[in-house]
Amino acid sequence: MASQDSSDSNQSPIVIKQGGNGLGIVIAALILVGGAVYVVNVWSDQQRSAPAEAEKVIKDGVKSLQDSARQGIDAIKNKAN
Repeated sequence: MASQDSSDSNQSPIVIKQGGNGLGIVIAALILVGGAVYVVNVWSDQQRSAPAEAEKVIKDGVKSLQDSARQGIDAIKNKAN
């Protein structure tokens, strides 16, 4: 049994290598770049549609002001008569 004890102590430790060829980093970088491109596309689409929406809001506001002005003028005319 003494021979087994000496053979156990002469074994080299088990080493687990970590890392690799960098494929995981490349895939992660591609995912991040794809996400960034998606965000930029969505943001630029919103920027293009924003002026059209702003124009509609302005037109609706002007129409509302015109209607209010007409109602005010009509009320003043009715009181004058």
